[in-house]
Amino acid sequence: MTNKIKVQTKLLLPLFILLLIVLLLTTSLISHQYTKGSFLRELESGINLATNISQLIHSTQKERGMSSGFLASQGERFSTQLVEQRAITDKKAKELYTHLHDLQDTYVIKALKKSLSNIKNLQNFRKKIDMLNVSAKESIEFYSQLNDDLLNVIVEISKISKIPLITQNIIAYSNFLYAKENIGIERAIGTAILSQDSYNQNLHVSFINIIAIEKLYTKTFLKYASDGAKKFYHFQYNGKCIDEVTKIQNKILYENFHTDYGIDAEYWFEQITKKINKLQKVDNYLEKEIVTNIKHELDTTYELFGGFAFLNVMSIIVFLSVIIIIIQLLKNENRLKSIVDKYIISSTTDLNGKILDVSDAFCNISGYTRKELIGQAHNIIRHPDMPKSAFKNLWETIQQGKPWSGEVKNLKKDGTYYWVYANIEPLFDRTGTIEGYAAIRLDITDSIHLEEELIRSKEKDKTLLHQSKLAQMGEMISMIAHQWRQPLTAISATSSDMYIKILLDNYDKAYFSQRLEKIDDLSQHLSHTIDDFRNFYKEDKTKEKVLYSVIVNGAIDIVSTSLEYKNIMLITDFESQQYIYVLQNELRQVILNLIKNAEDILIEKACKNPYIQVKTYDDEVYSYLEVSDNGGGIPENIMHDIFDPYFSTKTQKDGTGLGLYMSKMIIEDHCNGHLSVSNTADGAVFLIKIPIYKEVKDV
Repeated sequence: MTNKIKVQTKLLLPLFILLLIVLLLTTSLISHQYTKGSFLRELESGINLATNISQLIHSTQKERGMSSGFLASQGERFSTQLVEQRAITDKKAKELYTHLHDLQDTYVIKALKKSLSNIKNLQNFRKKIDMLNVSAKESIEFYSQLNDDLLNVIVEISKISKIPLITQNIIAYSNFLYAKENIGIERAIGTAILSQDSYNQNLHVSFINIIAIEKLYTKTFLKYASDGAKKFYHFQYNGKCIDEVTKIQNKILYENFHTDYGIDAEYWFEQITKKINKLQKVDNYLEKEIVTNIKHELDTTYELFGGFAFLNVMSIIVFLSVIIIIIQLLKNENRLKSIVDKYIISSTTDLNGKILDVSDAFCNISGYTRKELIGQAHNIIRHPDMPKSAFKNLWETIQQGKPWSGEVKNLKKDGTYYWVYANIEPLFDRTGTIEGYAAIRLDITDSIHLEEELIRSKEKDKTLLHQSKLAQMGEMISMIAHQWRQPLTAISATSSDMYIKILLDNYDKAYFSQRLEKIDDLSQHLSHTIDDFRNFYKEDKTKEKVLYSVIVNGAIDIVSTSLEYKNIMLITDFESQQYIYVLQNELRQVILNLIKNAEDILIEKACKNPYIQVKTYDDEVYSYLEVSDNGGGIPENIMHDIFDPYFSTKTQKDGTGLGLYMSKMIIEDHCNGHLSVSNTADGAVFLIKIPIYKEVKDV
């Protein structure tokens, strides 16, 4: 009973520690996800507030521009527009106050404290503007300071983010808002410059500086903005108003420093306002992008939170279940031992490899009884095919106190064999000294047989490929005979003509030179034909990038004479402009095989006006090649069999049935492509699809 309790304790203690680790880990992960969810909700609330702040800034920017124009023109310009714009600003400020009233985030209230006091001072400052008691420069500075304080709130909000992607979004958003704010200042300064009668050097310098600052913020924005945001920004940043603003900028910057610019201030204000309104759309896009990313992170966080909570609960359930299972296992220890004995191939030996104990499974697979094995050296089951070096390594490893594992071929009592994956572990006494060895083995005989079968299959495929090439070589020789017939006839006729001239003693040097040159040309043609044949069957070593048209033309050079001789029209339509990465000769053999199959069916059926069409084209991922004919197509009842090995419709003409099988194997195994067939109203269409070659460039 005491021993049983000790066994239970030894079993339960590691499980308890494991469970404790799992519980601590899941609790930590739950806490992390909860904290993450909290700051994401806080950040989401802050971004919503930032939207209100951005709308208020957009309104104060317009009020600033109109106020500077009003002051610079001594109240002659923008008086009506200014009244309307102030009402809009007050409305946006009221919306901000309403939003703040619903918030409990003290950090937001603190960050906005200074800006809120400036908004309250806005009414008093407007009175000074109406009474012309401030300059255009002072007006610009007041509104700019107000907007800067508001923008600082958005910067404070961005500090909450701990997610890299969202942080990058907010950095881009903040820099965009500062760039937009500087364009607003540019509007105000430009309006002031164009509204007064004389040149003001201070305003001119400020105008130059503010444009430079705006460009710096824009550059930073584009550096951190997402691809979608960049694309949307460039889409918005064009049009007549952008061009007009640039044109007026250049006039203010570079022309008529001491004279009238000849530009209406209200026209300038109108054009740059249109530009800012375009940028406001970018502003809205960036806000939506941040909110979308926050919601995505929140959804992920909630899912993980739920998952970890579920895992936490399941850990407790599993722990309780394991305890019940262990108790049950302990009650059935003897039964379990007999099951293990029956199915696990195990053995123990002493330091010299003498067998001390074996399982029933060991006896069953080896063919020996337990009595025959115990006391014998373990090499009783050693197969002579196993090299001595393997066992030398085994003994050196386990004698050093290390486990050894590997595949071993063993000998049965009846002389047959079996394969096992063996794992041998040293057994230690209380002092840490090795006292024996224990081995667990897994029967992998079927797996080894499968590997051997795969090797035989590969050898069979090589044989099939060789047979296919031999069959094609026979067809090639036939085609070469067609290509040689006409040149050989011409050479024979020319040499006979020369021989007759010699017999008649009618020798003409120029005539003979011309005829010999013709014979030489024809001989060269025959030589090129042989070279084409040799190159066609040259073994490919490596894959190369190549155009379909190059490979197809190589096949057509070989088959064209045969097609002409049989009055078969060959139509080519090469639209593909993309490279593919293949073994060129293998693909050329496939194409030649498809063309020859089409030729055979056209001759067999004696088709009227026979033709073969070879067509190539591309899409975004693949390059395609079609070989079609008007031979009537493939019967539906054999459509699914034509790519099987040794299936042929040419049995009466010594067809091997290897051509299409090997063609499919070459395309799909060697070219990473796909070969398929379908029927049209005219005939069969074989389609080869191979991925477009993509060059990998070093970064």
